Amino acid sequence: MKYPGWWLVILYFVGTAPVLGVNINLRGNLIVTPPECILNNNNQESIHFGDILLTRIDGTHYLQDLPLSLTCSELAKNNLTLTLKGEQTTFNSNGALKTSNSKLGIVFYINGSRQAINQPVKFTYSALPSLKVAPIKNSTANYSNTDGGHFTALATLKVDYQ
Repeated sequence: MKYPGWWLVILYFVGTAPVLGVNINLRGNLIVTPPECILNNNNQESIHFGDILLTRIDGTHYLQDLPLSLTCSELAKNNLTLTLKGEQTTFNSNGALKTSNSKLGIVFYINGSRQAINQPVKFTYSALPSLKVAPIKNSTANYSNTDGGHFTALATLKVDYQ
């Protein structure tokens, strides 16, 4: 080889040449809206207990099914919560819904277990919970201090995306 020293000089300069950087701009659109879910086809549900006897009201007699259907679009995850929202009675520490009769409340059952008002319960879209309701009375309620007649209660079922 005629010029062996030149190759070493060239390799030295190539090996120590400054590295050039290139800025990269990245862009996107982050959409942070939860999926749309429709509960019971946007219909209000009504439960009619009919004629009930004060002496049989205990939170299990007169149990009624509360229909639940849910349609969600574009669910990224299967995790949801269901909350029964409403005003709680003052006489039941287990979270009964207040009614228009101060001696009566309504208790909710989710998948057979008693559920307190305003407390979320986790479920998956693929396994909707079963809901039931029943009237409950104040333990001090009797014929002499309880007015009979029509009673009403109002609760809201709320589904949240996790």
